Amino acid sequence: METALVLLGVLAVNLLGWITPGPNMIAVMNASLTHGRRHGIYTGLGLSAAALLWTLLAVFGVTALFELFPLFVFWLKLAGAGYLLWLGYRSLRAAFHNRGGRFQLQGSGMRGRQAFLTGFLVSATNPKAAFFFGSILTAFVPQGASTGMLAAIVTICLAVAIVGHSITATVFSTRLAVGLFDRFKRGISAVFGVIFGGLGLAVAYDTLRRA
Repeated sequence: METALVLLGVLAVNLLGWITPGPNMIAVMNASLTHGRRHGIYTGLGLSAAALLWTLLAVFGVTALFELFPLFVFWLKLAGAGYLLWLGYRSLRAAFHNRGGRFQLQGSGMRGRQAFLTGFLVSATNPKAAFFFGSILTAFVPQGASTGMLAAIVTICLAVAIVGHSITATVFSTRLAVGLFDRFKRGISAVFGVIFGGLGLAVAYDTLRRA
């Protein structure tokens, strides 16, 4: 019974993490709208791979090393801020260089491995991911948990990440979503740019303020 409650708690907190808007969801939405479902899914798989890495670190207590090496956390946060700012710049550039004409999914302009790497870097350098897996998730892991329970927790986190991001990619690559993007592509690209840039600036400001 206790094991079931622990796993249900892990499932619930991962679902809440998925539906909460943030860099991960925005990255999948952006890739799906501008490059199609395939690239959105590849981006989601990259995010999921980083989530798996974070989960393994959290479950096996490696994130405790962050407390011993605060300088590493500082540079990790700044790297994440820089990458978000770069994604914001890319989206804003797309918005201002788009001169009209019918929108076509740019499947040939971005390889699957590029989308995967983008997703991985967004999550791997996201300090919120480190906080989520290192603090919130570990709160649900009982002390002295068996290997089987730890494996189940890792499996749940990976499954929710893959399924959740795939759902997001599918929804935002539908004909309706792409049609809306076709009508308002410059404005939507600008919004993505502002969101990415705002998140990057917020992370950088918070990191430097706490330093």
